Amino acid sequence: MESKKTIVLVLRSGGDFKFRDVELIVRHINGKWQSKVKPRIILLWDKATEPYDLGNIEILPLGNQYKGTWSRIALYSPEMEQYRPFLYIDLDTIIVDSVENIIKLVPNSLMFIPLEDFWQKGDLATGLVWFPANSEKIKAVWKAWKKVDTNTLGFRMDKFLRKVITADLFWQQLTPSIYDFKSKGEGLLSMVPKGANIICFHGKPRMLETM
Repeated sequence: MESKKTIVLVLRSGGDFKFRDVELIVRHINGKWQSKVKPRIILLWDKATEPYDLGNIEILPLGNQYKGTWSRIALYSPEMEQYRPFLYIDLDTIIVDSVENIIKLVPNSLMFIPLEDFWQKGDLATGLVWFPANSEKIKAVWKAWKKVDTNTLGFRMDKFLRKVITADLFWQQLTPSIYDFKSKGEGLLSMVPKGANIICFHGKPRMLETM
């Protein structure tokens, strides 16, 4: 029997993203999905006060109010272990082809697989991350996080992660089908590249600003 894949999203209110962005990416994930067994899609949302199921998406409370990418620290919490392994996808992502193609690339479900930063080669980025189950690396992140002074947080969580863990692999080592909308030195994409599976916007301009 085919196992159901799990995909996790995060929405924190007060920023550029709204629930409409969640609805858009969920529609594209499910619409491009080829297998009969649709994925389990989970949203961590700070406006939710209790878990509830909308049918095409399950919503869980996001238990923090941290700004920027720091809201994603919840993905490393012990409470999320019951859902791992899962694929995290940033809302600032265009799904061109089935996310199944990305999940199938995972050579070992115990690996921690983030993006390689498009502008800083060799550094991890967290717009697309495979979270393994029962991982010492994930536990190490949470342990280090508990020692962080939350009054001194910068905007990006990636710099913190780079000091704590290393990637087992980068997605770009597994596929050439993941593109950056605004490559350094190359400007903005003017069309969808042939063979693209995912296009990452990661920052300004947002997707809706380019339409």
